[in-house]
Amino acid sequence: MTRYSVQRFRAAVLHMYLRIAVIVAFPLFLLHFLFIATPDRGVALLAFALYALWLKWRTRRDSEESLRHANWFVLAIMCLMLYGAYVSNERMHLEVWMMIFPIVYTPIVASRERMVWALVGAVSIASVVLLRPEPLSSISAFVFVAAYLILGFITLMLVRHNEQNIERLAHLSIIDPLTKAYNRGYLKDVMVSEINRCRRSGNALTVIMLDIDYFKMFNDKYGHLFGDSVLEQVAEVLKRTAQRAGDYVFRYGGEEFCIVTSGLSRAEARLFAEKLRLSICALDIENRHSPHQHLTASAGYWCVSDLSEITPSALLLNADNALYRAKDAGRNAVVDFDDISATGTEPVMAEKAPA
Repeated sequence: MTRYSVQRFRAAVLHMYLRIAVIVAFPLFLLHFLFIATPDRGVALLAFALYALWLKWRTRRDSEESLRHANWFVLAIMCLMLYGAYVSNERMHLEVWMMIFPIVYTPIVASRERMVWALVGAVSIASVVLLRPEPLSSISAFVFVAAYLILGFITLMLVRHNEQNIERLAHLSIIDPLTKAYNRGYLKDVMVSEINRCRRSGNALTVIMLDIDYFKMFNDKYGHLFGDSVLEQVAEVLKRTAQRAGDYVFRYGGEEFCIVTSGLSRAEARLFAEKLRLSICALDIENRHSPHQHLTASAGYWCVSDLSEITPSALLLNADNALYRAKDAGRNAVVDFDDISATGTEPVMAEKAPA
């Protein structure tokens, strides 16, 4: 999630750059072509503006797809800047080109590519300032390149600090503050992505709804502070039990948890749900309001192999129905939704999940 948040940030910055490129390059093209009488520079600006416009149109429906073109956009920017630095007759223009490039590439390329672009830019700028019709002295060229590298390093540090803040905020936005499990808001995103992934791979998807038995009476007797401590312990043991790649533990609300996993058969899903239930029993926390005299949990699950017409709401609703059957059966039990569908509760087949 945090990685995707940074990618969305990079994609947003790239789209902002594309809008700026289109808005600025077209008027400059007209200025150079019609009024300054430098058609060669106007053609370069026109080519760059058309490329930016095409890229903006190409990625209009999927902004993150634009990241595949980020390095090509940086290359186009660099070529335009080097051309401008080469034909410029004023030293100030060289400084402008030098300062723009690190600000352009740093926020939109992956972190492992930033050092490559920094070195490519330094070599390119050094080459251009020495090969210009009016070349700078070696000392001036060295000062330019050193200033460019310092500016690039500062920009890189600022962008990385911003990305770390985005990662922290994204992490906080999907984590339940009490239990440190994923929160309910993140559940829908995971369900949609897991359904689509399992459709492609052909794996079954299992949703387990788990509820702590008699927890309201537990809170009334032992106090809410101790109840919160118990929720933390339950969440921790669930996360330790569901630790395969692709296992997700969510706090659904109150004392209810949702576990999403994939790649299990129906029999394996039952064993997994039982393992989760037993892990809570193994905490051996006293609950005198329970017939079992210690903390227990009930679970309902639905394991689906054909996900062609399944939605997140259908999976959650049917797993929840199985949970309530487990409660009706006396609690401290695990119920498979497919076992109860023949008694009158049919699987919910909602509209197709979004791709």
